[in-house]
Amino acid sequence: MPSRLVILVLWLALLAAACSDSTTITTGTEAPSTVTTDPAGSIVFGSGSVPETMPGGFPIPEAAVIGSTLIDRDRGLTEMVMRAKADVTALTAFFETNLPVRGFTVDSSREEGDGRKIEFSGDDGSGTVDVTAAGQGVSQALITFIDGS
Repeated sequence: MPSRLVILVLWLALLAAACSDSTTITTGTEAPSTVTTDPAGSIVFGSGSVPETMPGGFPIPEAAVIGSTLIDRDRGLTEMVMRAKADVTALTAFFETNLPVRGFTVDSSREEGDGRKIEFSGDDGSGTVDVTAAGQGVSQALITFIDGS
């Protein structure tokens, strides 16, 4: 069931972005930064930048492009999709190496389907990084963080 929820949330984020009446054109690898909030302010859809609720110092590859993001304040949940010019093995190695350097513990790392799933924890909470191939020489990571405070 959690994977269906993730797919639904990402679909809703894309739908919200598509329904926007403004157009942004960017160059380079930067994605446009957008934010859509529900009336109560508890759910925030965005894209193009790391959500404010991601823990400080969370490792992001230098040339990564941030796609859809979600903040669910009621559940303490943050999700972010990013793409990087790297294969699944290289992107997984980036997170396995840099999470501990940034104060997180890699609790597990395993093959899952065609990709890899990393489970991590830290003082601020815990989460997962699901890395999958997204095309020739490009991988995608779905990063889920649950605030533990």
